[in-house]
Amino acid sequence: MPEGRGSRIGSDNPELGPGGFPIRHPAKKPDRLRAAADLLDQAAAAGDKAAGRYAEARVDSTPFGISPQARELAARWAAALAAREADARVLGDATSDLAGRLRMSAGNTRSTGFRGRLAVAP
Repeated sequence: MPEGRGSRIGSDNPELGPGGFPIRHPAKKPDRLRAAADLLDQAAAAGDKAAGRYAEARVDSTPFGISPQARELAARWAAALAAREADARVLGDATSDLAGRLRMSAGNTRSTGFRGRLAVAP
């Protein structure tokens, strides 16, 4: 490929190696893993906050009325909020666990060979 506009070959970018392909820096991997873990921790905190809001909404819900249909609607609404709260808590916990795994990986740069999947709630 000729060197021209948009070509990475022959560029002065130290992040690019022969052929214009990115160079992997093993020394930077732990830092990237820790940064990713920090972002996952923020996502887990957001999940916990969402779960708390679902719990508040469930407790603070105003009655729909006294008719049987209104009571059934209120019961369904409370069940839906409880389910969303549980989902948010499970997601927050799984995200936090993944952040911990990333932090452990950052401390140990050797591959663990883990190829499993995260368990999710139905």
